Amino acid sequence: MKVKNVSKQITQDILRNEFSSYEQNIDKKLEKLGEEIHGEMQEMREEHKQYKDEVLTKLDDISGQLENLQEDKVLSIHQTSELRKDVDGHEERIKNLEKIPQTA
Repeated sequence: MKVKNVSKQITQDILRNEFSSYEQNIDKKLEKLGEEIHGEMQEMREEHKQYKDEVLTKLDDISGQLENLQEDKVLSIHQTSELRKDVDGHEERIKNLEKIPQTA
């Protein structure tokens, strides 16, 4: 009976050592995997930041162009208004000149 208990104890010790070894291997693999994931996430953040910078730069350019177009529109409206006043004034002058009898 004593041999059986000693054999059982040896088997338990061997199993504990094996499980401890497996646990250490699993911990190392999980740690390595965690580091790889962290590295990949850093890369993704950098790529995202670069993409975000590109998008914002393009939006700034588009916004500037839109602002210029709006300013041009305001100037065009003002110039058109001034030209209409001039044309209306010319039409009135032409009508008045046409009413005057021609002497030649």
